[in-house]
Amino acid sequence: MKFIALALVLVACGSAPESSDAGDSGVEASIDARQEATIDATIDSPDIDTIEWSTGTTIGYGVAFKDTQNPLGNGLFIGYGGYGAKLFESELWVTALYRATLRAGGIRWIWAVQGPADPDYTQDEIGNSKIAAAMLPLVSGSPLIVIAAHSSGAFVAQELLEQLSSGADPNDVTKNLITYFALDGGGGTTQAAIDRTKNTWWVSSHDGTTQSANYGAMTTLAATYASKGGFFDNDASGSGCNPGADWCIHDTLINTRPHDPTTLDVPDDYSDFAGRPVCTSYLAAKL
Repeated sequence: MKFIALALVLVACGSAPESSDAGDSGVEASIDARQEATIDATIDSPDIDTIEWSTGTTIGYGVAFKDTQNPLGNGLFIGYGGYGAKLFESELWVTALYRATLRAGGIRWIWAVQGPADPDYTQDEIGNSKIAAAMLPLVSGSPLIVIAAHSSGAFVAQELLEQLSSGADPNDVTKNLITYFALDGGGGTTQAAIDRTKNTWWVSSHDGTTQSANYGAMTTLAATYASKGGFFDNDASGSGCNPGADWCIHDTLINTRPHDPTTLDVPDDYSDFAGRPVCTSYLAAKL
């Protein structure tokens, strides 16, 4: 499923040739109709901030859920924050992604997940089983299902993938539909969990010669699970990070211009995108 925005860009950036025969008018009318339908659907879509996040025991511990009512598609997105990311901060990150690219890409159902209580996710406290149960009834046809997990959040995301591969999805409703992005963090998972995905990408960043903190681990994992995707190297040039500040570069996969040039700043990088666009490069390149 390609982003609808791509079609609009191609139409907007290209010059339409002069009509050479009567058939051209029909083509132009068809293009105009598709554009108008897409524009109308976008106008009809409610502003995401007017819809409240749902939280609580039915949604799952550390989890927020929202039906954006997006008329452009029925895709699903789950964003897992890294260690130190509070739930409202993950919500702000996912909201920024939705505004930047997910809405145009046909994503409707979104989850935001707080960071784990410890960097290695040893407490297994996040309500992934509730996410798994909620996902299945929403899968209709062959929708886009995207999971993006930053830093230690990858451990949490991989727990969900393992649950889906070991009984939580007995009818394989999500099999071969999930595109998973591990954003510079988390360890390996089971081959069975990766095999059920459509694609799995291990993502890191660089700015000049400075690489993100988990760059080496991501390249290793990409080689281990190469059958489903591989490695994506985000070009974070212009990040403002100091040379050698690998944890600042680590946060460029959330915020293209992190707030602290010397290290990561989870509260600000997840919540303040004013003049600092949310990172979407991996989505643009691999969906």
